Amino acid sequence: MSTVSIIIPTLNEAEGIAEVIDRLPRDELELMGYDVEVLVVDGGSTDGTLEKISEAQLCRHPGGKAEAVRRGMEETTGEMVFLIDGDGTYPPEAITEMVPLLEDGNSMVLASRFKGEIERGSMSTLNNMGNRMLTWLANRLYPESITDLCTGLRGFKRGAISNVPGCGFQVEAGIHTELAGKGIEEIGITYSRRKGISKLRTVDGLRIARLLISKKRREGV
Repeated sequence: MSTVSIIIPTLNEAEGIAEVIDRLPRDELELMGYDVEVLVVDGGSTDGTLEKISEAQLCRHPGGKAEAVRRGMEETTGEMVFLIDGDGTYPPEAITEMVPLLEDGNSMVLASRFKGEIERGSMSTLNNMGNRMLTWLANRLYPESITDLCTGLRGFKRGAISNVPGCGFQVEAGIHTELAGKGIEEIGITYSRRKGISKLRTVDGLRIARLLISKKRREGV
C-alpha cells in the first residue's frame, strides 16, 4: 500500500494547529488505498503549539519553513508528500482531490487561492498584489502556467524532486523551480482567515523573487 506523507511546518500556531490536524482526511485517504503519516515540524514555538501536538507526530527542528520542509522529507517516507500551513487558512480536506491528480502523472498539485475563493479579510491588498507579481515572474521564467506560486498547500511526488532550494519562506518558490516543466496542476480552494499572527514580511517577497531569478540564471550557464 502506498503512503501519503503530510508535513506541517509550524512556529507559534497554537490557535490553528489542532484544527488543521483534526481536519486532515485520514479516513478518506485510507479508503482510497493509502497509508497516511502526519509530521509536524516545529521551529521553536513558545505559545503552546507543542502542547496541541502528540509526540508521535512531532519533530522539533530549529530554522525557518524551508528547513522544516527539508527535515520533514528526511523523516517521512510517503511516495506523495503534502505540505500544508498550520494556521487554518487552507482546507486539509482538499488533499483528497489533489491525490488523484498526482496519480494521473503530474509531478505537483497546487491548491490555488486565485482559482477559488479568498474570504474577506484573509489576505491584504499588498499580499494579494505581491503573490500575483511573484506568480507572474515564475510564469515568465519557468515552463509552467500557474496562478498561485506561494500557496501553502501543495502535494508532489517525492521521486520528482531531489532538492528543496532556498531558506525560510522561499520554500514554495524553491520547489517550483525544481518541478516546473514536469507537470503541475492546480485546483481552486477557499482561503480562510488565519488563526494567529502572520509571520510573512515584505522582504520575504523580495527574497522569493531573487531566488526565482538567480536559479534561472544558474540554469542558463
